[in-house]
Amino acid sequence: MMRNFFSVVAGVLTASLLFGIGGLILLLTQLNKIKGHGEETDVESIASSFTIFSMLIIIIAMIIGAFVTVKISTRKDLAHGLITGAVCCVLFAYITEFDITIDTLVLYLIIMSAAGAGTLIGMRTKKKNQLPS
Repeated sequence: MMRNFFSVVAGVLTASLLFGIGGLILLLTQLNKIKGHGEETDVESIASSFTIFSMLIIIIAMIIGAFVTVKISTRKDLAHGLITGAVCCVLFAYITEFDITIDTLVLYLIIMSAAGAGTLIGMRTKKKNQLPS
């Protein structure tokens, strides 16, 4: 039972760490596109590329986080992978001060879909690596 609990904790921490690293890399790559004072910066192109890359970072982080959860858990892999996604949704809601808009609801759907995909990938690879009985 404790191993299953820690599998969810490990998955959430993995997803959070990857999201933090990806966000830092995204921030550093976008900062060089901003021009100095008095110069015109194409803010719309920066904002659209920032949105696309941040969604990719969220998807990749959640897939890997749910995958880690499934690989560590002992049973009920689907439930533990989706719990990882739900915990990440709650953490994101806390960060945004529980602001419920269409954008955040879409983001929650993306997080849960990516967690489901990572869970299914983890379940498939877990079953392939087990020895036949």
